[in-house]
Amino acid sequence: MVARLPSRTAGTCNAKEKAVNRRTLALLIVALYLSGAAVLSLRHPLPANESLLTLTSASYKLDKLYRSMQGPSSVQHDIPICNQQSAISNSFVWLTGLDTEIVDAARQTPVSQEFFCHSNLTFSEHGTTPEQYNARFAGKTHLDWRIFSLVPGRRSIDLPPDFGIPVPSDASVDYFTMSLNLNPRKDAVDVRMRTHLHTVAANDPAAPSKALFRRAVYVLQHENESDAAAMGPKCTMKATDHVGAGCGEWKKITSSDGSTMVMPVEGMTNHWNVTPGHHIYRSDITPQLNLPFNTTIHYATIHVHPFARGMELHDLTTGKTVLSLGSQDWTDRTGVAHVDEFKSAEGVPISRGHRYELTVDYDNTSGANTDAMAILYLYLLEKEI
Repeated sequence: MVARLPSRTAGTCNAKEKAVNRRTLALLIVALYLSGAAVLSLRHPLPANESLLTLTSASYKLDKLYRSMQGPSSVQHDIPICNQQSAISNSFVWLTGLDTEIVDAARQTPVSQEFFCHSNLTFSEHGTTPEQYNARFAGKTHLDWRIFSLVPGRRSIDLPPDFGIPVPSDASVDYFTMSLNLNPRKDAVDVRMRTHLHTVAANDPAAPSKALFRRAVYVLQHENESDAAAMGPKCTMKATDHVGAGCGEWKKITSSDGSTMVMPVEGMTNHWNVTPGHHIYRSDITPQLNLPFNTTIHYATIHVHPFARGMELHDLTTGKTVLSLGSQDWTDRTGVAHVDEFKSAEGVPISRGHRYELTVDYDNTSGANTDAMAILYLYLLEKEI
C-alpha cells in the first residue's frame, strides 16, 4: 500500500516565476518568428506542472590534471526550495528530478561533460535534519541527508511519471559540486556547473502520487595504505566534511536485531586501485540496503570510474539478477561518457528478508594502475509500515 502523505493545500510552488517564464518564452517565440528564425530548440522542455530551481556553482580553473576527489569544489548553502509565499501555502512539494550542464565560466555556454566529477543535492547541513522532516510526514518517509547525486556519464535524473520525492516546502538545500580533468591539455579551462532542480507543487492536479526514498550502496574493498597514497583523497566522508562533500557517504544503520553499525564498515573502502587486466569485484550489500520493508525499485543508476564495463545487483536468495547497468567510456579520451539508468512505473521487487550482492566489472586496458569506485543509486517506493 502506497504511503498516504499529508493532504494537498492551496497554492503553487514558484507560481509567479512560472507565469513570468511563460510570458518571457512567448515573447521570445514571437521575436524569433518576426526576425525570420527558423527553429526554436529547447534542450529540456518543461512540463506545464513543473517549476525549476536553478543552481550555479563557483568557477573552477582546470589548469592541470585532477583525478577523482582531487579537483576544485564548492558548496552553496541554505537554498530555499520554494519562495516564502509558496512555502506558507504548500505543506510540501515533490522533487521529480534534476539536470546539470557543464558551462564555460564566463560565457555560460555548454562545454564537454568530461570535466564533471560529481554534484550532490543535500538538505542544508545546519538546518532541519532528515529525521525531523520524516517526523513531519508521520514517519511514512525515509528521507536521508542526500537527495540526488549526479556523476560522470549521468548528468540528469528524471524519475518516472507519477513518482517523486516529497519534501516540506520550507526545506532548504545545499548544492555541493566538484570538477575533474583526466586529460592533458595545452590551455586552462574555466568551467561552472549549472543545475536545474525540477519541482511540482503538492496541490497541482498533475502532481505525483507515489513517494520514493533513496538508497546508495557500494562495492567495498579492503583498505590498502599504499593504494590510498597513490590515489590521493578517498571518496568517503570524514566527520568534519560537508554532508555532500564526497561521492561516498558514511552513515549509521540499525540492523534487524537492534544492533548498530557504520557503513561502509571499518577497514573497507569504496575507492580502490585496479591493476591492469580484467577484474570483477563483489560485495554483500544487504546491511547497506537496510530495507525497512519489502518494496520495489523504480529508478536506478550507477557511479563508476573509467574502464568499468557495468554493475549488477544480484538476489543471493533467489539466484536471480535484479538489475544490470552498463558503462561506456569516451573513445578518444579518458573518462566515463555514459552510464545506464533503470526507470519503471511497474518497478522491480526487492525484499527485506533476502540477501543481495553488488558486482562491478572493470577491464583496465591502460597498462597502469587506475582508481575505481562502484555505487548503485536506488529510488524505492515508500509504503506504510
